[in-house]
Amino acid sequence: MGGLPTGTVNGFAVDPTNPKVMYVVLRDGVFRSDNAGKAWTHATGGPTNAAAVTVNPKKPQDIYAATMDGTLYRSTDGGGQWSEPR
Repeated sequence: MGGLPTGTVNGFAVDPTNPKVMYVVLRDGVFRSDNAGKAWTHATGGPTNAAAVTVNPKKPQDIYAATMDGTLYRSTDGGGQWSEPR
C-alpha cells in the first residue's frame, strides 16, 4: 500500500464504474488509488481531518468528503481539486 500513511482509515469509497479507483480518508486527508490499492496518492488541497468519503454513483468524478467538524468538501474532477459546496 505505497503512499498511504500509517493511521486509522476513517472512510473508504470505490468508484462504481471502475472498481480499481478507490478513495480513503484519514486524519492526513484524502488519498486516491487508481490500481486497486497497490499505490496511493494524496489529494492535495483536499480536506484534512477527514471523517467520511463518498462517490456520486451517477457522476463518479464527483467526490464528497466530510471532516470531523462537519465541513463538506466536493471535488468534480476525481479528487484533483476541492472546494466547499455552497
